[in-house]
Amino acid sequence: MVRVGQSNVIGVVILITVVLIISAVFLVYAMGNFNRAAASAALAQVESFLTNVADDVEASMYVSGTVLVYPTPSTGYGAFNLIDRYCNYSIGSYGNFTSGAVVYGIPPNLLSYPAKFINVIRGGYSNGLPSAAVDAPIVNNSAAPLISIVQFGYGNVLGVAYGTYLVVFPRVMIIENPPSAYIYIPVFNTMPNTALGSRATLIINVTDVESTVISLPSGSSVAVSGMCGGLSESITINGIDNIRIIIINMTITFR
Repeated sequence: MVRVGQSNVIGVVILITVVLIISAVFLVYAMGNFNRAAASAALAQVESFLTNVADDVEASMYVSGTVLVYPTPSTGYGAFNLIDRYCNYSIGSYGNFTSGAVVYGIPPNLLSYPAKFINVIRGGYSNGLPSAAVDAPIVNNSAAPLISIVQFGYGNVLGVAYGTYLVVFPRVMIIENPPSAYIYIPVFNTMPNTALGSRATLIINVTDVESTVISLPSGSSVAVSGMCGGLSESITINGIDNIRIIIINMTITFR
């Protein structure tokens, strides 16, 4: 027979147990919200950092020997990496070129967007107009930014799953001045860091700027196509006698 005193004690124990369980659930939920908010803030911080980097690269990439050094933000919620051969470009039958890219990704358990999500932070249409949902690897407007920054949703990059990630890559620019056309091709040559996990400093070195003139039959047409990740673009240049291809080689690494 259970006495009244014992019954009260059992009731209190059960009540305390229920309160502890509810508190634990609330704590897990609160920590999840905190981590998501912190990861979102980290993403915004890195976005601002990469935008500054892209502005600097575009302003100085025509000067061989330029070296840009940046301490990377220590967010604790994501990771930087390099992607080799992220972009592939072809200029008719006159040349094929590849370029790497810089990526920053956040794990799905911290922050996740739909797989088809896209947010163009720096870039836009081929005619130079800005767009939040469309980015073209090739532009034909000298006022358009050449270094793109795009945020994607859930995806797999280099065997790593990200809930969302930022990619920085160069675009090709075409300037038509009949009977000539000028094609600018910035190239990120990625150099993997042998010190595993070290991403404290981003180093970009403009190694050289090459210029080649190709003579064509009068009134020729040349198709220029490009693909960066899942983004693609093709532009045909008509009525030209020659093309000048300017290749801007840059090495990118982390230390």
